[in-house]
Amino acid sequence: MPIVEPDVSLQGRHTLDQAVAINIKVLSTLFKALIDHGVHLPGCTLKSNIVNCGKDCSLSYSVKQIASANKFVLQQTLPVSIKSANYLSGGQTLKQAAARLAALNEINAGPWNLSFSWSAAIQLPLLELCKGHGCLQLDTMKSLYTEELEMASLAASGKWHPDLQPSDGDHTSA
Repeated sequence: MPIVEPDVSLQGRHTLDQAVAINIKVLSTLFKALIDHGVHLPGCTLKSNIVNCGKDCSLSYSVKQIASANKFVLQQTLPVSIKSANYLSGGQTLKQAAARLAALNEINAGPWNLSFSWSAAIQLPLLELCKGHGCLQLDTMKSLYTEELEMASLAASGKWHPDLQPSDGDHTSA
């Protein structure tokens, strides 16, 4: 199964509009190349970044604006024959990525399954539990891993609603 994995970095000061434009260009070029090379698109899955402004962007965006930007990029670029888009965490925290994916799934009007591929966001907190202990903290790791996977699963179905601030997942200027 071809897994295509373009990843536009969240580093920088680019705005959400600039991120949309560059992601459309990258994905359009990618899918044209796949078609030109005869890749069987129905057998592919997309594994890309969540479209977002740069981490150092001075503008603030709501999680709904970020979700709408992602939906627009998919509608402009993703062939309907590709049935799944799985998002990378790309340096986002798990809570940020989950809030953004849940918001995107709440408004998804496309034919795609929108899910996650968050190895870093899920695994790094598990590794942090072991620092300074000299051994694996298996019970604590198991509990955290279960919580993280439940959060990711709910986000993939648009049903994760954190009990934290309503702005979780927003990009706010520093």
